[in-house]
Amino acid sequence: VHGDSKILILQMQTSLKQYLLVAILCSLYLVQAIESRQKHMTELLSLKTHHKGLAESVFLTNDQKYVVSGSWDRIIAYNRNTNLSTKLVVQPDFQPEFQVQGVVGTSDSQYAVYGTDEPAIRILNIESKTEVLVQKLTSKKAIRNIQISSDDKYIATAQMGGNIQVWSWNKSSNSLKLEYEIANQSYILSTRLTISQDNKYLVAGQQVGQGADIRVWDLQTGNFLFEIKDAHARLILSVTISSDNTKIITGSADGFIKVWDVQTRKKVYALVSRHDKFYSVVITSNNRYLIYIQGDYENSFLGIYDLSDQKQIQKEYFNINLFNLFLSRDNKHLVTSNQDNVITLYEPSLEQLKEDIQQTPDAVDNKYSLSA
Repeated sequence: VHGDSKILILQMQTSLKQYLLVAILCSLYLVQAIESRQKHMTELLSLKTHHKGLAESVFLTNDQKYVVSGSWDRIIAYNRNTNLSTKLVVQPDFQPEFQVQGVVGTSDSQYAVYGTDEPAIRILNIESKTEVLVQKLTSKKAIRNIQISSDDKYIATAQMGGNIQVWSWNKSSNSLKLEYEIANQSYILSTRLTISQDNKYLVAGQQVGQGADIRVWDLQTGNFLFEIKDAHARLILSVTISSDNTKIITGSADGFIKVWDVQTRKKVYALVSRHDKFYSVVITSNNRYLIYIQGDYENSFLGIYDLSDQKQIQKEYFNINLFNLFLSRDNKHLVTSNQDNVITLYEPSLEQLKEDIQQTPDAVDNKYSLSA
C-alpha cells in the first residue's frame, strides 16, 4: 500500500506539472494575442445600435463621417464627429412587412442604397434623411443581397431563388434603368454578389442544393464568362475579387476560405476550420492580406492572413458572434458588427499595408482580362 501511495503521489505531481505547463502556455498565448491586436488593429469607436433586429449590414462612408448600419427595421447613421445617431426610419408608405435587406454606400458618401423584400431598391440621402428614389422590381421575390459599383453607375441585386438584376443609375435624372436580368433558376437557393473594383465583372457565389458554385459575368453587358462548379460543400456566405482581378475569394459555411485563380479556375489557397463558418472575408487593395470573420453561433475570431508569406498574423477571439465585416476602399478602416448589435470601428496598422496604401484600386493595372 505504501508503494502504491508513492506512485499515486508521483502521478499527482506529474499531472500538476502538466497543468501548470498548460496554464503557462495559455497565458503566453493570451499575451501574444493582445500584443498582436495592439500591433495590427487599433479600436477607434465602439457603439451599441438600437435596431430591433440584427445589424446585418454596416459600412463607413468614404469621407469617414458616418458609420451606417442596416437591419430589417431601419437604417441608422452615426456621425463620428458628434457620435449622435441619425435615424433614417422607413417612410410612412413603407409597409411593416417590407424589410431592409442589405445596405451599401455610394462613392460620394451622400447616399445609402438598400434592397427590401417588397421587393424594391431604395436610395436614401444620409445628410437630409430623405428617401430620394424607390424602384420596385417586377419579380415578387425578396432582395437578399445588393451591391453598387465603385463609380456608382451600376446597382446589382440578388433575389431569393438566384434571380439577378443589374440596373444603371443616372444621378442627374435620379432614375434607374434595368440593363439586364439573369433569369431565375429554381435550383439556385441563395446568391452572394460582389463587383470588381474596376467595375468590369460581376461575381456570384450561389448555393445549389447542399453545395455552391461560383459564376462570373461582364458587369456592363451581362455576358456570362465562366463558372467554378462545386466550389464549396455548403452555401457561400461571402465572396470578393482581388483588385487586379486575378483571384476570387470565397468564405463558406463548410468551414473553408478558398482563393481561386481566375485564369486556371483552380483553388490556390485554402484556410480551414473544423467546426466554424467563415461569415465574411475581404482582401486588401494590395492583394496581400485576407481579413475574415470565423465563428459559430456563440464565439468567433477576427483573423488576418498574409497571402504573400502564407501565414496567420492575427487571430483574435471574441466570446460573441461576429457576422459582418467592412473594409474601407482606402483600407484604413475596418468595421464589424456582432449579435448584440455592437458596431466597432478599427484602424488596421499592417506595416506592409501602410507601405502600399498609396496604390489605390484605380491605379492597379489588371494582369488578366476574364474571358469565357
